Amino acid sequence: MNEQNVPQPTHSDEIAINFSEIWNAIVKYKLTLLLVTVIFTAAGALLSLTLDSEYESQVKLLPEVDSKLGGSSGSGGLGGLSSLAGLAGINLSGAMAGSEVIQPAMYPEIVQSIPFLLELSQSQVYNLRQKKFQKLADYLKQDNSNAPIPIFKKDKSQAANDLENITVPKGVLSPDLINISKQESTSLKELREAISVEVDKKNNLIKITAITGDPVVSANLANLILIQLRKYIVQYRTEKARKELDFLMDRQAEARKRYDQSLFTLSNYKDQNRNVFLNVAKDQGKKLQYEVDLAFNVYSNLTNQTTEAKIKLQKETPVFKVLEPAQIPLKRSSPKRSLITLGAMFLGLFASLVGLFLKTANMREIFVSRPKIG
Repeated sequence: MNEQNVPQPTHSDEIAINFSEIWNAIVKYKLTLLLVTVIFTAAGALLSLTLDSEYESQVKLLPEVDSKLGGSSGSGGLGGLSSLAGLAGINLSGAMAGSEVIQPAMYPEIVQSIPFLLELSQSQVYNLRQKKFQKLADYLKQDNSNAPIPIFKKDKSQAANDLENITVPKGVLSPDLINISKQESTSLKELREAISVEVDKKNNLIKITAITGDPVVSANLANLILIQLRKYIVQYRTEKARKELDFLMDRQAEARKRYDQSLFTLSNYKDQNRNVFLNVAKDQGKKLQYEVDLAFNVYSNLTNQTTEAKIKLQKETPVFKVLEPAQIPLKRSSPKRSLITLGAMFLGLFASLVGLFLKTANMREIFVSRPKIG
């Protein structure tokens, strides 16, 4: 059967919206709409005033690319493939690098670790409100709320009294285990939430961000994280070279002491046997001279090795280029009180319109059915 022979409908009904009825309802209840919108706007403004002001400070740095990771030797002759992988955000050379190199992707985990946070909490920061330096741990324990209307103010002193500590006798646990109190755990959790480290996988650009209620503390904290992270990476990268250097310096000091003692013994022997022509005395002098020469050779060899170890340590020490140092923020990063107020206003307007539409509008008059000719 041909489609042309199928009977087609001559007309059908469609639903149309009567906007005039909606507009009449809005005009009729405009005062109610205005009142609801004003109430929502005032509630949003009040809510924004109960939130603490936070200030963000950021540090941007670029770590040194290790020579072992670059070039044809470091990538195993995958120069072209490494370039293509780099465009996709994949670091083939970093994946093939030795275990002695900490990749920048591990920096966020390092900063969020408990040992790192514990050491960081012992640093000194300047409290702008109290106008004094104090430990970061003490700053975290005190009340730092700065909201204009502190409704949600936390009583940290009362919380600290409710916390129970676990006391373990000395010598029972390994010194490598971490044993912190619940109060310290709460402070470290707050510190962990206040800091963050982001790494751009394409160019290894590192962004360290610190957000607190004090602009000076935020800048100090971001800079302290930079210093401590750089110290951690340098210590990790140079640990083997430093141990080797310390060992050589100790052996060098011992060799120097042995050489000085041998030289003193030889000089003393020559002074006491200045006019003696006995063969025994001459043999003893040769023996002492041999000990001096041997001690000097050992000392000279260790001195050369120590110098080489110092050069190796310098080569192994990574360099971090700070692209953007920490700055004291001039304005708060949050909350955006104007946006919160505007959002509450539009929410109130929308809620009032929906309520008006559901409760007062006549559905039969708004949704009218009219024939569609086709």
